[in-house]
Amino acid sequence: MKNQKAIVGGLLLTACAMTTQAQVNYVVLNESAYTFDVGGEFSANTTQNFLGNYSPSALVGTAFQTFCIETTVDFIPGDLYTYNLSSVDSRGVALTEGAAYLYYEFAKGTLANYNYTDPTIRKADAGALEAALWWFQGNQTYGGFPNPTTDIYYEEATNALGGSANAFAPENGKYGVDVLQIWYGNTPAQNQLVLVPDQTATTGLLAASVGALIIARRRFQAC
Repeated sequence: MKNQKAIVGGLLLTACAMTTQAQVNYVVLNESAYTFDVGGEFSANTTQNFLGNYSPSALVGTAFQTFCIETTVDFIPGDLYTYNLSSVDSRGVALTEGAAYLYYEFAKGTLANYNYTDPTIRKADAGALEAALWWFQGNQTYGGFPNPTTDIYYEEATNALGGSANAFAPENGKYGVDVLQIWYGNTPAQNQLVLVPDQTATTGLLAASVGALIIARRRFQAC
């Protein structure tokens, strides 16, 4: 994937204006204090305002927290990408009910056994949740992450949804979770998750978030 230069505040505001005129949406992803190795939690700033859909515990500043769903595609933190909302990832794999359920519960601040208050424990929990999300999205795994089939969040989803068959079935909008398909031109970048229950999120990147968007850029191998 080509590297793209980090975007300064003025360009981000320009991107917001472009969105209004041409209906093109933009996203900047960054690591957060809870990022586990090459997986989530990541902080997402988008030109559509999804923040009202989230519990305060799933927000960091003016960004919502998200997780990647592909292990073979990456992104560069701090770079500007376009995005669209979809029910499938860039490989054509449908968002599963298990992945959508877990992310919905996380975003609402109600995911069982997820520690939202202790940063060290939360970071470890993020790694376990990431492993479960990857597994539900095409049986993906990555070194250094928990074994997905004995993962507490894998068990949480399969139990809540009545078994693995339901957990691996397409979500079909049941939980209001979409795939945030991210693009650099026509090249797919790392897909993430977003909570959009009403499908009517408004346009407008918060100017106060601009200063937080540009950070030290470490290329992720999995995400």
